[in-house]
Amino acid sequence: MEHSPSEVLPVFGDEAVDKEFADWLVQSFLELNEPELMASGRSGGQLVSAVLRDLRPGRRGGLRIIKLVPARSGTETEPHNHRAALSGAVPGNENFISRHLVELDDRTSRLGDHWVMIQYPAGDGTDAMTTLAGQPARRLPALVEEIVKGVLGGWNPDPSTGTTRKGDAKGNDKPLSAAQFVTQVLTVSPSRVPRLREWLEPCWGPAGDSEWLSLEGGSRVLPNPLALGEGSPLGRCQVRLALRGRAHGDLHPGNIVVPVGENTSPDQFWLVDLGQYAANALLARDPAHLLMCLIADEFLPEMAGRAREELLTALTGYAPDCAGPLIPQGLADTVTRVRRAMIDWGAGHHFNPPWRYQWYLALQACALMVAARDRYSDADRWWFFRLAAEACGAYLREAGAEEPKDTVPAVKAPGPTAAPTRGVPSREAGVPAAATPSAGTGRSGAPDVSDAPSPAGSAPAPGTGGPAGFADVLAEIWDVFEPVLRQLSATPFGQVKALTVEYVDRRATDFELTLGDPQLAMPDSAGAEEGREQVLERLRRVSDPAENLRTLLLHPVRRMEVLARMQRRPVELRAFVQALGDLLHEIRRVLKGL
Repeated sequence: MEHSPSEVLPVFGDEAVDKEFADWLVQSFLELNEPELMASGRSGGQLVSAVLRDLRPGRRGGLRIIKLVPARSGTETEPHNHRAALSGAVPGNENFISRHLVELDDRTSRLGDHWVMIQYPAGDGTDAMTTLAGQPARRLPALVEEIVKGVLGGWNPDPSTGTTRKGDAKGNDKPLSAAQFVTQVLTVSPSRVPRLREWLEPCWGPAGDSEWLSLEGGSRVLPNPLALGEGSPLGRCQVRLALRGRAHGDLHPGNIVVPVGENTSPDQFWLVDLGQYAANALLARDPAHLLMCLIADEFLPEMAGRAREELLTALTGYAPDCAGPLIPQGLADTVTRVRRAMIDWGAGHHFNPPWRYQWYLALQACALMVAARDRYSDADRWWFFRLAAEACGAYLREAGAEEPKDTVPAVKAPGPTAAPTRGVPSREAGVPAAATPSAGTGRSGAPDVSDAPSPAGSAPAPGTGGPAGFADVLAEIWDVFEPVLRQLSATPFGQVKALTVEYVDRRATDFELTLGDPQLAMPDSAGAEEGREQVLERLRRVSDPAENLRTLLLHPVRRMEVLARMQRRPVELRAFVQALGDLLHEIRRVLKGL
């Protein structure tokens, strides 16, 4: 069948690119039908799901994922690296590669300023698939444990302890210093450290060059985790058995695909977006980075100050168990399983304890990566910076390094540092700051929020004519939900997380029970009881829109349909925002009358 290049489907939304792609399809004897634009990943590529017919005799077509990647620094090697990952089979890892890496079609081509890659859909074709991001907390421990076991033991039956440093004139390898270990992990994105220093500079000044610091929020002297020169404390420590092997290079929840059903086996997962794959990477990086991303996106926004301190202590302790009564159970179980999986893998090769110490260095580097990302709140970024310092300190203690006896500079955190209180999610609870562009409409502007009531300012002060119990509850409801509403009112649908919706629904139920308690102290003012009933009704009306939006967010096919239609604010999101706005409007009205 002959195809004309003039028959151009609007695949990528760019007329010139679509025309070039249509020409390539014709030359490759391919026919494309029913293209649907999917959400793009962090790599900057565009993903399109489409039915691809191969017109060559004996070739089979079917549903494929077409990825268009700009051929710029950092992405032009993605096709090569993806194919290298699939070609890296050795005795013992063939099963991991065939079962857990997404397959790549043999026709990868350069089209002008882009690479076009054709991938097979993740999964075995029997179940609907979704990413690890936003999975219920009860599923995470077993899933993440199997993923870590897979990327270590399944993918690397033959780890090496070599170094990529050039040797001396006689060709001898030089040992890797701890500072170089951290630097090599960070070089996946070399701009992160400069961005982090820029964020810290206004508060640090000359203190930022010190090797030891006293950080706001902690009382102990800690090493500066950004001090990575040859003469730094880490620079004077040598890493024994720096374990290397095959690694994804950007392992985060969005790059891991799992079946939707909760009853599926936890070893059913697929790794996608293999553009940063390396065959000789430091193996501690992938597990640590995955865990840091889960903490940053799924757990930390809902954790208050004491729980955050417990988590700092647990992550930087030598024992793998994540103890702490205030740490969410799902997170504690996930951390424990990840660390035990890493320790068990090292024990199987008799690499412990040197391998266990590399956990601290990988933790330091990956915590710095998160701290450099400005889509997180200042409070969350500062927590990760403190984690990097604590991890660095834990490694130096194991290495026998001595702390300075002289006074060290004390530094303050940039911006507001108070951790969320009373369970209030920060703006990162599923609605990153990066999702709030400047005013405007369309693909590059902010969404239209004319239908999304967003109360301005603070809740009015409660009246003073009666007991404070009722007014305190209303003020707490405002404090919890107003930041969420403000962010949802300016956030595209594609960046709203089910976790945020679940959190609001759960807190609304909690507040309904508290507000309906007959023992709650009520003021004597007229209309207080009627006001309580009105707020209770508004709380109840949050539940249905929350469930509808959560169902949409967790249904991969429906969610992709919304994204493909470029709907930034589907009806489910608008109804949820409206319910929150109505609740806060009623609270403002009642408080003014007290």
